[in-house]
Amino acid sequence: MKKLIAILLAICLVVGLAACAAEDGPTTGEKKKLGAILPSLAFDFQLKMSNGIERAAKEKGYEYVSYDYNGDAEQMLSGLDTLAAANVGAIYSIFVAPESAADFLNAHPDIGALTQGEITPGAKACTENDYVALAEQFVDSLDNYVTEHGITEGTISALWLESCENQDSDYYTAKEDIKAVINAWCEGKNFTFASEFYPKDDEEAANFTAQMLNADPNMRFIFAFNNGYAIAAANEIASAVNDTSEYFVFSSEGDEETFRLIADEESPLRGCAYMDIEESGYQVGLQLINWIENGEIENVIVDKVLVDSRNVADYLG
Repeated sequence: MKKLIAILLAICLVVGLAACAAEDGPTTGEKKKLGAILPSLAFDFQLKMSNGIERAAKEKGYEYVSYDYNGDAEQMLSGLDTLAAANVGAIYSIFVAPESAADFLNAHPDIGALTQGEITPGAKACTENDYVALAEQFVDSLDNYVTEHGITEGTISALWLESCENQDSDYYTAKEDIKAVINAWCEGKNFTFASEFYPKDDEEAANFTAQMLNADPNMRFIFAFNNGYAIAAANEIASAVNDTSEYFVFSSEGDEETFRLIADEESPLRGCAYMDIEESGYQVGLQLINWIENGEIENVIVDKVLVDSRNVADYLG
């Protein structure tokens, strides 16, 4: 009898401990989640990447949690803590403050982080972007356009992401690499890289474009490091000038609306570097799952295709 009572008490103790653990938080046996921490889901690129990761999570039976930190470094750190508390085992991330993020990642080696662009210290992998190749696609398309239309001079401006101003950010390095290619193309020609701006959203991109048009009558060409910026700039030019034939806007990204505008001769949006963003997000999601299931994670290669007047018909629905 005493032995039976002891067994029953032991069973009750185990059940009680399990109940307490359930109340206190996730147990080690609870299935890990996929997560993403992003500066702003208002940007088309980040939203589509998030959608791709979520699709991979749903297909493989995982819960997905995204956190929009509104481009604020302190909120970014709070978001990382929130994801960790939510039992996220692997995250996709775009950090505006990589050094601060590195402290968190180094303190949480069990969380597999895949970062956009170069690997942030403490992360396990990254997406690989060839920004020199992107810049070369821009100057290829620009060179083709000015040659076809007999344009022999003009100034080039750029609309960068706000994070491109941060010298600790990979986006700053990307910006400098892109500018180097553009400046090299301008050598020996009557084209110059003249100005650059860092809009916080599409509306500000349009406002900066209006400022450029008013301040520099020779401003004809814009490289936009964001698809929304490119569309906003092109629409602003189209509404401000009677003849858009000497204007050229290029987007670092592309979608159906971009293709439509490239095909429209009245629009100054002439080219883009296209990638299937959601598919790239899906591949990121698979790597996050790979970390959770196998403790392994690989870089995701980003391939971009130049789309302009020479091949846009192939991309129209």
